[in-house]
Amino acid sequence: MTTALTTLHDVTAGYGGCAVLHGVSLEVKAGEAWAVLGPNGAGKTTLAKVAAGLLGVLQGRVTIGGLPSSASPAALAKVVAWVPQQAPEGLDFTALEVALMGRAPHLGPLGLTGAHDEQLARDALAAFDVAPLADRAVSSLSGGERRRVFLARALTQAAPLLVLDEPTAFLDVRHQVDTLHLVRQRISPSVGVLAVLHDVSLAAHFATHVALLSAGRLVAQGPAAEVLTTARLSEVYGIAMEQTGEHTFQPRWPR
Repeated sequence: MTTALTTLHDVTAGYGGCAVLHGVSLEVKAGEAWAVLGPNGAGKTTLAKVAAGLLGVLQGRVTIGGLPSSASPAALAKVVAWVPQQAPEGLDFTALEVALMGRAPHLGPLGLTGAHDEQLARDALAAFDVAPLADRAVSSLSGGERRRVFLARALTQAAPLLVLDEPTAFLDVRHQVDTLHLVRQRISPSVGVLAVLHDVSLAAHFATHVALLSAGRLVAQGPAAEVLTTARLSEVYGIAMEQTGEHTFQPRWPR
């Protein structure tokens, strides 16, 4: 039986008592790569935060790796690794130190890292092409470099669920493709991913499943090939979309 890594049951969620998501039900299982798509303000980041246990719900129920979303942060950190939309700025830590933070859920009471932990962190930095920056302060890095360092931290965490909010933001074309390819390779019978994306074509290449949001509601969810249709995308984004290849979509420019 495939393991459910995060499950949203009829969730309404938002901020300050104001709902952003309305009646959302979604299940991400091990072995699946989910892309969350939709226009600005559709609720994509809110859904990702709820799925990672970082935002409480106004209504409904969320379970993460069999745990309630109200479980302690320490318990949830063993189940889910989170990469925010914007990496924090002004950090005095080096890239290696940030990557090593991913090992925190697996350390003893003293929080001491060892050679094995450091090797995992260095391997993750290398995987995201930032190994030469290991001793640089994160505050001195570009936005794209910081993004890749925090992705390395998530990889080092070795959690079965990765929740990534716009993991390709600030990245050049090559690193967008490399990043999603690397994340996709992590999918296994025990690992799954939920990623908020903006580029429909990247999502079509990356995802096994897609959740399409509009105005805080799920318009469609399921296998990517079934959800990503030009008619549905045109309706949700409010612009005519064309499919120019098996995994390639583009807007039809006004004449």
